[in-house]
Amino acid sequence: MDDAAPDTDTPNHADRAIRATATENWQTAGEQYTLAAYGTLAGHEGFRREAFDGERTSAGTAVCHLVRAGLCYRLAGVEAAARNRAMQGALLAVDQKRVRDGVDAAACDELLGHCRTLASEAERATEAYDRAAAGYAAADVDDPAGATTRPLLQAGTDLVTHLSRPDDVGWDDIHGTGGDALQRRVRFVRSRVRELLAARVEARKLYAPRGSTEYGVDRFTCPDCGSHDVNYVAETVLCLRCNAVVEERS
Repeated sequence: MDDAAPDTDTPNHADRAIRATATENWQTAGEQYTLAAYGTLAGHEGFRREAFDGERTSAGTAVCHLVRAGLCYRLAGVEAAARNRAMQGALLAVDQKRVRDGVDAAACDELLGHCRTLASEAERATEAYDRAAAGYAAADVDDPAGATTRPLLQAGTDLVTHLSRPDDVGWDDIHGTGGDALQRRVRFVRSRVRELLAARVEARKLYAPRGSTEYGVDRFTCPDCGSHDVNYVAETVLCLRCNAVVEERS
């Protein structure tokens, strides 16, 4: 089936975007991540929660899909579309902050910082991250590590770990041991998101996010690099090392 073909019964544009990255079709990946953002906002895919749901909003995932879309457009050489997606994500983050408070409001500023970073607005990105740090501190939560599982924050964590592939930044790298998880988180993203985006552009590659992984699987051999390590994601099997599509030997 064509990855870009409409599927009104079970839309999953994020999966289509991931499959497009495996073939380095960056234009299609950008389009599909854009549609994933729109569908997620409306509650039509992902966890099927609308943007303005209370505690379990989908807005963070939508903002992050727009960042992914913008990066893919940059890889495709369509700079105007890349900036447009960054600006769409920024508007969404600002709009969400209007209806959030506490840790969630601070998370909106953090997401805004990612969008400003994608748009190459370094000073405005720093200002957004500084507001996020102040917001997390003012929230004074009893369990900073537990707060990172809130949907707006989890979406940001997933984005950072996705951008880090194949370096594989994990939760501990971002949050430390957990006691000062939120403040460490802001320090990490302020210093690293710009370089992670730049690394993906320099490598001309956005890897798939990790799904379910398996190592040394003899029935799979990557046609590009020969690896037997695989990533089961987006209803396909990709090489864990180079992101190529891998087919099982008969």
